[in-house]
Amino acid sequence: MDLLSTSGIDSLISNFRYYERSRRITPLEQRKTKISNLSSAWSDLNTKLTSLRSELDGLKSAEGNSVFDSKIAELSNSDYFTATATSSAVTGAYTMTVDQLAQFDNVVSDTKASDSASGVQAGTLSFRVQSGTFDSTIEITTTGSETYKELMEKISTAINDASDGSIAASAFSPTTGQSKLSIATQNSGKDNEITLSDVSGNALASIGLNLSSRVAAGADGSAGYVYAESELNSKLTFNGISVERNSNTIDDLISGVTLILKQKMDTGVPRVNIMIKNDTEKVKEKVKSFISSFNAAYNYLKDNYNSTKDKRAIFTGNSTASNLKQLLTSQTTSQVEGLPSGDLSFLSDIGISFDPNTGLTLSDESKLDDAASATPDQVQALFNSTNGIATKLFNTVDNYTKTDGIISHITDSYDSTMSYLSDKITSRNENIDKQAAVQRKKYEQLQVQLATIMNNYNYFQQIAQGTF
Repeated sequence: MDLLSTSGIDSLISNFRYYERSRRITPLEQRKTKISNLSSAWSDLNTKLTSLRSELDGLKSAEGNSVFDSKIAELSNSDYFTATATSSAVTGAYTMTVDQLAQFDNVVSDTKASDSASGVQAGTLSFRVQSGTFDSTIEITTTGSETYKELMEKISTAINDASDGSIAASAFSPTTGQSKLSIATQNSGKDNEITLSDVSGNALASIGLNLSSRVAAGADGSAGYVYAESELNSKLTFNGISVERNSNTIDDLISGVTLILKQKMDTGVPRVNIMIKNDTEKVKEKVKSFISSFNAAYNYLKDNYNSTKDKRAIFTGNSTASNLKQLLTSQTTSQVEGLPSGDLSFLSDIGISFDPNTGLTLSDESKLDDAASATPDQVQALFNSTNGIATKLFNTVDNYTKTDGIISHITDSYDSTMSYLSDKITSRNENIDKQAAVQRKKYEQLQVQLATIMNNYNYFQQIAQGTF
């Protein structure tokens, strides 16, 4: 009788749902979980392969920016200048001394009492300022009553307003109650020296700057140039030859090398030796980075393919994973075809070994150092020739990782299957719910019928016992 009680019916329906879910839903959920795990595993592998692809892209490059073309500039003394080499630099040896740093031309006015009358003419006055490619006739408007401070400020403002950024002027007070105007170029060297002249009026002449020749600024505050013309350029002795440049940054002396001068070398300081060499450390860093990325992808694939006695690996039996594993192995251990006889043609030739249990290892760094230094072209060809290791591996990895590649198709298929299974699970759950509702209704009807029977039974029992 308890069976058809409300709690009994609830128990029956719960058991019905459990049985139907176990029979019809659980297998679908298990299948969906397995496919989801496979999809995640392929996505994780794709991330690792994408990193490997990026490393291979740099190694397979045969353009001028190839890592194998990297150069480094080594100096016997870096106190006086720096040297930076690009991949276009040619290996070689040079000597250099820094005899003079380039200067920014600077001309200053007479030092004048700030509040004294300047004696400048009234009206629109003009003057010409030249420096390098900058050549401008500049105008100011005066009342004729300007003090020296006011006149210098007007000239300074007018120059700065007209400037293209190559020249700047400033009025300042060298001592209390005095004013002085400074005009300086923003580009160093003799080619950018400043020339000044009045065109109409006496704006410059009023402060000593209508200079007909390059006179030196006086210790007494008289107008003139801070540097002699001969002091404007940087001066070097390069391989025994005197060299001058406008700047302290020199990129046209050694092809592909930029020199930045820091200070003049005193007499007696030994000349600096410059060595332009192949950057073997950069090559080694790139090769190590490739090995690291390769091993991350290879070991993830291997560990998820090889089952143990306690656990079946997720890629076990998957032909796509098996083929990729074989390709990664063969393309890093096989001889590179098409290279001249006697040239480097195996990774082992540059100290890189392969172990199927761990992947690649730079087991002999000295081999790579020697090869990158002595035969950089051969190291480059080993990786980026037509059949080079990086070239072939890149093509393989790209086939798997590109937008419409193998892994994309695999994960798309898994996503489609999971979507189908989700819809199937939802549909079957709805069907089980409907069947459970029907079962509940039948049990409730039986419950009513049983109650009626029990009422009749009790009634007749009372009659039989004469208690009614």
